[in-house]
Amino acid sequence: MKKGLLKLALGAMSILALAACGNTSETSDSSAIDSAATTTTDKLQEIKDSGKLVMGTSADYPPYEWHLVKDGKDTVVGFDIDIAQVIADELGVELEVKDMDFDGLIPALSTGKIDMIIAGMNPTEERKQSVDFTDIYYTQKDVLVIRTEDAATITSEDALKTAALATQKATIQEDYLLENFPDAEIQSVPKWNTAIMSLTTGKVDAVLMVETVAKQFVTQNDSLMIAEFDVNSELNQSAIAVAKNGGDFLETVNGILKEMTESGKIEELIQINTQLMEDNTVE
Repeated sequence: MKKGLLKLALGAMSILALAACGNTSETSDSSAIDSAATTTTDKLQEIKDSGKLVMGTSADYPPYEWHLVKDGKDTVVGFDIDIAQVIADELGVELEVKDMDFDGLIPALSTGKIDMIIAGMNPTEERKQSVDFTDIYYTQKDVLVIRTEDAATITSEDALKTAALATQKATIQEDYLLENFPDAEIQSVPKWNTAIMSLTTGKVDAVLMVETVAKQFVTQNDSLMIAEFDVNSELNQSAIAVAKNGGDFLETVNGILKEMTESGKIEELIQINTQLMEDNTVE
């Protein structure tokens, strides 16, 4: 018998399954971008002077970032949060985490409401027009989550060409579905748990998301499984986004990421947070 629901604080929906981002191609608010006039090379000093590093994320994407109730308190945890904490510690400042919808992250960065985005975000060419990205810190593939009862009929992408499909809004997964499934009914939602809810209640036939996140949903719900065929989308590559002309700040964050990658620290944080999810399930 599989484990039940995680003790997560994911709002009124509480989740039938574990919350999970792939996170994607941003449709940025152009007016917000234009008003972001001048993020300059003094951003690093600005952060140090303020004594605070403000990270933007979309905390519905375990084990990257998600809500966990610890000692009765709703806390945002995940390996992206841990990476941000290492960066803040290296800079000698406090970390502040702001949780928001994924499609609001780049506008928030461009208007100076946050200092960086760590949310499993892919450094697409479209996004690079609005923000700068660090080097890649994690790579994984997409999969389709389906109901186990449909395993015999959903055996390839062709079986879903006219189906109802769900994914997160403003993601590369959304782009892939819109481009490759023109005759399907595409449901793009702000949060992954909403997409999974649509699947478990029969409103859609499949959800496209990254493998690590999909495994968490499937582990927590006996009625779901990962489809047993490859998805033809490109690999998901995660990087940290900073405002344009990041200068010394971008260079410094890249240096910290390089040290964490070479030392095995990032992989360690991924394993720790995967275990944290296992430890916070209800039998």
